[in-house]
Amino acid sequence: MVSGVLFFAFLIVFAEEFKNGFMTGLKNCSETVIPSVFPFLIAASLSGSGNIPKPIQKAVSFFTETIFRLPSETVFAFILGQTGGYLSGVKSANSLCETGRISDSQAEKLMFFCINPGIGFAVNALGSIMLSSRNSGRIIFLSVCISSLICGIISRFLPCSEITVTKKRNKIPPFSQAVINSVSSGTFSLLTACAFVCIFSGITAVIEAYIPDGAIKTSAICLLEITNGCIFASEEMSLPFISAMCAFGGICVHMQIFASADKFRIRLPLFYIFRIIHAVLSFLICSMIISLFPNELQAMVNVT
Repeated sequence: MVSGVLFFAFLIVFAEEFKNGFMTGLKNCSETVIPSVFPFLIAASLSGSGNIPKPIQKAVSFFTETIFRLPSETVFAFILGQTGGYLSGVKSANSLCETGRISDSQAEKLMFFCINPGIGFAVNALGSIMLSSRNSGRIIFLSVCISSLICGIISRFLPCSEITVTKKRNKIPPFSQAVINSVSSGTFSLLTACAFVCIFSGITAVIEAYIPDGAIKTSAICLLEITNGCIFASEEMSLPFISAMCAFGGICVHMQIFASADKFRIRLPLFYIFRIIHAVLSFLICSMIISLFPNELQAMVNVT
C-alpha cells in the first residue's frame, strides 16, 4: 500500500516528465521491442510444445548434458536465449516446465545463462542505429554470448535435485493448436514487456531531467531500463561498459522475466549473482576483443 501511495505521489509531482518518457517508451516498443522480440516469443513457446526428434536429441545431448548438466530438451531454450532477446529464453524454459519436459530447478538454471539482448537488438538497434556501426553491435553480441556460455558452464556445478521424470508430461497439442497457443502466449508476454518498458521509460525521463551528472545519470538509466540506457551510453560510455549493461539487462528486463516465469521459482540471490558475473565477464571479453582487433575498433570510432 505504501509503495502504491508513493508511486501515485511520484506521478503527480513529475507528471510532465513521466508522460514524455512514457511516450518515448511507446516509440521504443513500436520501433525496437515488438519487431525484434515478438517472433522469438512465439518460437520460444512453440519450442516447448512438442518432443525433439530422436536424432536431434542424440546430437545435442552431449552439449547440454556434459557442459550444462541439463537434458537435451533445453537446447532450443539455450539457442533462443542467446539470439532471440531477453524474454525468449525464459518463455522457452517456462513452456518446457509447463509441459513437464524439464523440472522446476532445471528451468531455473536456464535463467542463469539464457538471458541475452539478442542479435537483432545488438546488431541492428544498438549497433547500426545507436552506435552507427554494425561492427560495434557484433562485438557486443559476441561478448555477451561468450560470457553467457561461461555462466552456463559455471551453473553446471549447482545442485539440480529435482528429476524431470517425476513430473507428469502433458499431452502434446496438435500443431495448429500449438501455434494458436504460442501466438496468444507471446502476445500476452509482449504486452507485459511493453508495459514495463513504458513505465520504466517514464521513470528514466524523470532521472534525465533532475540528475545533472552525466555518468551518474547514464549508469542509473542503464540499471533501470536497457533500451534508453543504451541510447545514453552510446554517447559517452565505452563499448565494454555498454556490453556489461546489455549482459546485466536492467531492472525493467528482470521484472519482465519474473512475470513470464510463472511455472517455476527463481531464487533472487542466485539470479543476481549470475547477472553480475555475466556483466563482469562481458566487460572483460569485450575489452579483450577490442585489444585484439584495434584496427576495426578505430574504424568503428571514426564512423561513430
